Amino acid sequence: MDALTFTAEIFKAAAWPAVALAVALVFRSQLRALMARLSRGRVGPAEFEFEQQLQSLAARLPQAGPAAPDAALGRPGASALPAAGAARKDILAAWACLEQAARTGMQHLSPRDMVLYRQLGALRDQAQHNPGLEPAAEAVRTYVQLARGLQARMERGRGAG
Repeated sequence: MDALTFTAEIFKAAAWPAVALAVALVFRSQLRALMARLSRGRVGPAEFEFEQQLQSLAARLPQAGPAAPDAALGRPGASALPAAGAARKDILAAWACLEQAARTGMQHLSPRDMVLYRQLGALRDQAQHNPGLEPAAEAVRTYVQLARGLQARMERGRGAG
C-alpha cells in the first residue's frame, strides 16, 4: 500500500465520525434539550428514569416545600445535598421513616397521597435493588422532601383522627 492509498483510506474511515461530531457540535443546544426530555436511560452514574419520575411527582405536588434543616433524615445537616455515594442510603432512610409513619397513619391519607406513597415506594425499590443507581443530589433532596411531606401529613391526620 503506497502513501496515497493509505491517506485515502484514513480519510474514508474518518469521514462519518467527523460528520457526526460536526453535527453534534452544530446542534448541541437542541441535543441537550432532547436529552432533558428522555425518560429512561443511563449515562455514567446518572439515572434518567429515577430523576424524571421525581420531577414529575414534585411538579404535581407544589405544596411540597423544603424540609426543615434537621428534619430530613433525623441528622444535622441532612437536608443539605448528599455526598457522593450517600444517595441510596438517604433514599432508603427517608423511606424507612415514611414506612414507620405509614404503619399507623396510612388510613388518614387522601387518594392522591396514596398514589404518591406507592410511587415513592417504587422509586425506593429502584434505589434498593439497583446498586449502580446514583441519582443526582437534587433528585435525592426532592425524594426526601416528598417523603417528609407525606410523613407529616400522615402524622397530622393521625393526630386529628
